[in-house]
Amino acid sequence: MPSLVLLPALPHWNAGAISQPTESLAQASCIDITHCRTMSRIIWSCLATIAACAWVAVHRNVPDPKSGMVRVNLDRIAITICALLVPEYMIGWAVRQWLTARRIARKNEKLAKKARDRHRADMGTSYSDVWTVTHGFFVIMGGFNFIDSEATSRPLSRNQVEELVKNSSLELPKKSDINDKSKADIFSKVVASLQTLWFVVQSLARLVQHLSLTKLEIATLAYSSINLAMYGFWWYKPLNVGRSVLVQHPQLSPSSPSRSVPCPSPPPSRSQTADTFRTAMSSQPDECSNEYVSSPSEETLVMSVNDPTSITALLEEIIKGRETPTRMQRLGNLLKTVMGAQDHEVDLSKSSQVPHFYAGVPEDLDIVWANLIALIFAMVFGAVHCTAWSLVFPSQAEKLLWRIASMALVGIPAIYILVMTLHMFQMQRLVKYSLLLALITIPFYILARLILLVLAFTTLRSLPSTALVTVHWTIS
Repeated sequence: MPSLVLLPALPHWNAGAISQPTESLAQASCIDITHCRTMSRIIWSCLATIAACAWVAVHRNVPDPKSGMVRVNLDRIAITICALLVPEYMIGWAVRQWLTARRIARKNEKLAKKARDRHRADMGTSYSDVWTVTHGFFVIMGGFNFIDSEATSRPLSRNQVEELVKNSSLELPKKSDINDKSKADIFSKVVASLQTLWFVVQSLARLVQHLSLTKLEIATLAYSSINLAMYGFWWYKPLNVGRSVLVQHPQLSPSSPSRSVPCPSPPPSRSQTADTFRTAMSSQPDECSNEYVSSPSEETLVMSVNDPTSITALLEEIIKGRETPTRMQRLGNLLKTVMGAQDHEVDLSKSSQVPHFYAGVPEDLDIVWANLIALIFAMVFGAVHCTAWSLVFPSQAEKLLWRIASMALVGIPAIYILVMTLHMFQMQRLVKYSLLLALITIPFYILARLILLVLAFTTLRSLPSTALVTVHWTIS
């Protein structure tokens, strides 16, 4: 699909570097049809680049083996839409998986080496290949399954895989075999990456030749920066694996713990507000029994605006200092989901697939780094929009709206970075008020995104003449 997007641009590639005099191009004003582009072509190029690259950039986890093709494709479309609506969260997910995959690969390779040393005489070929980051990704995405007593396929957790590696009970598939299970190999990633880079090169060439960029093209550049980052963090993750590897071993049973969950604890008192914030923002579970602890329901993760314990009511209580443990716990669950720290609540022994945004129970430090990197890319996303600061707009009001919204996309993620920094230094009093500020800014961030999206299309109604002039490629 990405290769088809390149085809309309190929006739304009004559050979090499930019050498056409910029003045003549600017004065052309699309009198010569050979140096013009239509509005429909601009829109198609931008939308196709965003859609095609986002479709390939998202590396989903292994689907439920019982899911049909329609369900699998619908899930993939839904995740792609999420990548378009909240690309910052997708970056955080990709970074969490990448960091966790590296840890899994390093730890299991050490365990495998010890196993080889213990059983050197009769080891066979079980560990003829080393653990790579690709294998780590394969564990996270639910690539290894076993059949439980109810004849249901269940994904193996990273802890279960480690136990099998310790006992030399897991035959490690080759990296090439894992990639063969993917419906799209590295060539698809290269083509999609080249498509994104080609769009970036064309945009830079327009700047060199003093040709105007449309606001839609600038928005596309912002998405391209996110897509390229996702390609990088997921480069070694298998793409669109349809089926997992079935592992058969007597050690695997429903009684085998497949997750680590926090023990239920008494509700904190009102005087423990700071500690509650600290606990809510931490994903490290306590040591407790292996008994199943029910995970929070969707009701605790999603707050209704009609509920008296909604975000609005919660913020009012925080301001007045009358927050209750229930409200704080709901806020903590919401923060866990937003921050990507919800994996400890997942019970793989009762699931036929890993959740869509599962990252393999990353460590606290990895979650912090992933969120920090995601917020930095969110600021980059806004900074790219800021490049249109001095461009021509149809009206002064639209220009002002674009500037305010672009600055919001840069400034609001910076507030969240401040919250994380204060929390890391255990400045709990400041965390409370900075977190309050961060929560208040969420609607403004969403509004800023919507404003930029609308303006990217409405500003197409009135473009400078140079915006319709194509880049001229020639040999000097």
